[in-house]
Amino acid sequence: MTHVTEDDLDDLEFDTLRTGDHISAARRLSELAESVSGGVSRANVLLRAGEQWQHAGDHARAAELYRRAMEDGGETYGDPRAYLADALFELGRGDEARTLVDQIRADKPRDPEVYRAVAEVLYAQGDATGAHEWATSGADVVLALRDRAVGTGIGGGPDEAPTPDADSLTPGLDDVALAEDSLEALLRLRYRARIDLGRSEDDYDALLDDLLKNS
Repeated sequence: MTHVTEDDLDDLEFDTLRTGDHISAARRLSELAESVSGGVSRANVLLRAGEQWQHAGDHARAAELYRRAMEDGGETYGDPRAYLADALFELGRGDEARTLVDQIRADKPRDPEVYRAVAEVLYAQGDATGAHEWATSGADVVLALRDRAVGTGIGGGPDEAPTPDADSLTPGLDDVALAEDSLEALLRLRYRARIDLGRSEDDYDALLDDLLKNS
């Protein structure tokens, strides 16, 4: 067995960004997944391997690794279904991809990064409406956490967005801090989608302006 930590995986991916050799990284991560122990789950390593195959342009292998991560059931960052949907779109299997997106929607995820991932996938496919809905819902997750933790934020969202059940949110300070890290990216993506859709600025866009002014 091989003891692997998140720092080890981060270092490998950093080196890959420098070298651009995504195939070697994908192969190395695939090997590690078969013997990993300790700091990270096998599913997490499989998911990262899939990402490297996708960066290398091999979407079929990426999809295979994402499916294995899902089947493993171990802890991962985000939701493997969002990554699999991305690969399936690239393989021309849009119906399967949208089925996965619908499954994620039905689960009402509490992690704003899941909403960001789905929104980015849909935006890349030219679905500005879907990207807008998912980015809005991700922002609502953050704002609901903020409301429940410190009593601030604008909360709520447009009727069309797949808004999570706010009553299911039980935030701690760490939850809020991590969620806040996602807020700017979600609002930026939402703003791009609104421009594409020809919509005027709203309260969420004003919130983005405030974040940018204070950054």
